[in-house]
Amino acid sequence: MKKYLRILSVIGILIIFIGMSTISAVSNVLSNNQGQPTEVFVDDDFDETTPGWGYDHFDNIQDGLNNVTDYGTIHVFEGFYDTFTVQGRSNILIESGDSVMSIIQGNQNVIDYTLSPPSFTKCVIFVDNSENIVLNRLNVQGIDLTGRSYAVFFNDSTGLIDECNISPNQRGNMASLGVRAQLYSELSIENCTIENYGRIGIFARTGAIINIYKNTIIGQIYSDTDGDYVSYGIEIEDLIEASDAEIRYNEIINHDHTGNPTWSSAAIIIDAWRYYDVTPDKCSAIVEYNEIHGNMLGLQIVPNENIKINFNKIYNNQLYGAVSNPYWDGTTYVYVDLNALNNWWGDESGPYHPSTNPDGAGNQVTDYIIYTPWIEDYLPGITITCPQSRFLYFNFRDFIEFKIPFIATLIIGKNDVKTEVSDGLFQIEKVEFYVDGNLKFYKNTEPYEWTWNEITAFFPYKISTIVYDTEGNTAIDEINVWKTQSFKE
Repeated sequence: MKKYLRILSVIGILIIFIGMSTISAVSNVLSNNQGQPTEVFVDDDFDETTPGWGYDHFDNIQDGLNNVTDYGTIHVFEGFYDTFTVQGRSNILIESGDSVMSIIQGNQNVIDYTLSPPSFTKCVIFVDNSENIVLNRLNVQGIDLTGRSYAVFFNDSTGLIDECNISPNQRGNMASLGVRAQLYSELSIENCTIENYGRIGIFARTGAIINIYKNTIIGQIYSDTDGDYVSYGIEIEDLIEASDAEIRYNEIINHDHTGNPTWSSAAIIIDAWRYYDVTPDKCSAIVEYNEIHGNMLGLQIVPNENIKINFNKIYNNQLYGAVSNPYWDGTTYVYVDLNALNNWWGDESGPYHPSTNPDGAGNQVTDYIIYTPWIEDYLPGITITCPQSRFLYFNFRDFIEFKIPFIATLIIGKNDVKTEVSDGLFQIEKVEFYVDGNLKFYKNTEPYEWTWNEITAFFPYKISTIVYDTEGNTAIDEINVWKTQSFKE
């Protein structure tokens, strides 16, 4: 009996110990977050008289960050705000709190440890060693971002930049970047306008994973008198460890040079350092559904099997739509084919190449680019195949049915309006059927047809069919017909 009592005593002590440890742990969490709100508000008009001042109301973003808990939100109202740093934090949303974007200005010094030796650089927003940091609807503007500078700098961090304007306001500064992601950062940049950077709009290196989706990236056009300046919309490159990129649905323009620089401007440049030196790994990149135009070079790529350039609109670039560069294996330059299938090159005849497609009127491409097949028209197409012009169609309850040549297009009874659709660059979303401008039916799967089975008077009608792709591009086909139907099928 005493033996069992001793065992029960030990068990009781353990239960008490575990309970006290749990209470202590909970107490520590509470004390760490004691008094800190999960939601704070920032307005440059707030002051000591503002209710909540110093607790959940502040006049600058950094104080808001210092006081909000992880998994918190910072609402920044219309105004002008200084730089800020997010360090060692997780799951924080920083967003404009009303319809007008908050403006973030200035510069701060931070250390970039990927430089050799590690050196100070300037930036406006610095996100370091943090997880799931979201910047939403902010207008990021550099002031005096001279020298090596990045408007938004993600270092060893994950997050999202969404619906922001990013403008370092630099010209002729070949060390000026819009967004930099590095050291295993995982960053998505979506629905943003990125412009006024001296050299690069978006830059990824050293094991970064970056998703670039539905942005407008606008480079600066340097003139003859500006000097030996260049610009890139997106650069994915690494000397140490490869980065991965998905680049989709962006418009990338104006990376050009009207003078004669000794190096090139390009909308997208990938793994270019392999042209000069060996890297242990290869970048991977999926480049799809982008509009790339008005640049010196559309694409400048050192290809590998992990890089695919497909379903893009590449046109009106000054020198080349696409350039394939070799890599250096330590002894010689090695050329690899670039997968650039199913792009639209600015003309139905495809890209110009002096030997493989001399009749191509689209953007020129270099050797080692696989561009066949190409897209002949990026817009969708639609043709009404039934009814056909100058035929009589007769249908009586599907019992008597025939089609014969006639002096006009005449339909008696019901009729299947049929179309033939081509999808161009983007996928088909739907086909709509109209009679005299009135929508009668729509279909978002094949076959794209509609049975016209209405009681109608003998009268002329106009059948219109409109095809839509997933990007809102349309095409239309129409036919004028006479139709009568005095009975319902």
